[in-house]
Amino acid sequence: MEIVSKWLNYTILDNPIRDLLWFGGIIGLSILIRRGLSFTISRTIYRFIKNESGDIPLAEFVRLTRRPFELLITLGMIYLAFSHLVVPKQWDWMTSKKFGGLVLIQNLFFTLLGAAIGWLGIRIIKFAALIFKQKAATTPTPLDDQLVPFFKDIAIILWTLTSFFVILHKVYEVNVWALITSLGIGGLVIALAARETLENLIASVAIMLERPFVIGDSIVLDKISGEIEQIGFRSTRVRSDDGSLITVPNRLMTTQALENVTQRSYRRAKYYVRLSFNTPPETIAQIVKDIRLHLESNYLTNSKIPMVRLETLAENSLDILVIYHVHSSIWRVFMETREEINFKIIEIVHEHGATFAYPNRNLFIKETIEN
Repeated sequence: MEIVSKWLNYTILDNPIRDLLWFGGIIGLSILIRRGLSFTISRTIYRFIKNESGDIPLAEFVRLTRRPFELLITLGMIYLAFSHLVVPKQWDWMTSKKFGGLVLIQNLFFTLLGAAIGWLGIRIIKFAALIFKQKAATTPTPLDDQLVPFFKDIAIILWTLTSFFVILHKVYEVNVWALITSLGIGGLVIALAARETLENLIASVAIMLERPFVIGDSIVLDKISGEIEQIGFRSTRVRSDDGSLITVPNRLMTTQALENVTQRSYRRAKYYVRLSFNTPPETIAQIVKDIRLHLESNYLTNSKIPMVRLETLAENSLDILVIYHVHSSIWRVFMETREEINFKIIEIVHEHGATFAYPNRNLFIKETIEN
């Protein structure tokens, strides 16, 4: 026992082997338990907010918070491990009051600690946004659906700035208020450098106030056509008709002409039914009448009086103009209604023994008789 005790008390760089073993054991233990401990902490916290989380599973909360908790646990164990060691006197790091290696290490440690807390706060904000997004989906108005991601981005930015200034003040003893005041001097330079970001921010506020569109609306903007999927702090995401996800800066959403297709009360259809020249006038009149009666009997097209008239005596056909309005803003409903009407028009034309026109050309061959 004396040999073991003597060996444990043997010092290396002013630290007994006993303390070095404690240091190594704590570091090794932190590597082994940090994952399981972080999961346990996340699961415990989730139990207190389970009633408010609705259908959001535990796995989602663990996914967001596990890594920040792992970092905090690791930093805590490192602090506990280093508390068993002393800095060798010959290194001249014994005081943290003057600038030196010990000051740098301490500042680095508390900077990482503040960053870990800030990271955890951001993940909690994202989880809270999921809760509010779920509740917003149950309300009939789409306004809250677009407010949730907007305020989530604002909360993340405010929390990040707060964490940054707290680290500056607590760790590096910077006068934060003086720093913020001095930023006013360079505010113009910063504003010019971040001009596009500020424009997008102002545009996002304008979108929230004026509400030219909401999440779920179908829009047409320049060459972009699709459905609004998310309105963010800086940009708006549009799911195009072919399934692509397009990110559009908010300033473009407010400075360019934008067509909100969803706010249409009607969708208009206009085309010609071209009949062959040998169709009798009385047959054409009956076809026109039957098409009009069908449009007037359809509940999606009878809100406005349809227009069905023999309009043009064209070069190769007799053209019947058909104009009607489908009482729906949904593109799919419009196309289904138009298809049904097209089939009905074909049926009406065939019922009356008429035929559709097609381009034709008469060719005359002149024979020459040689003597």
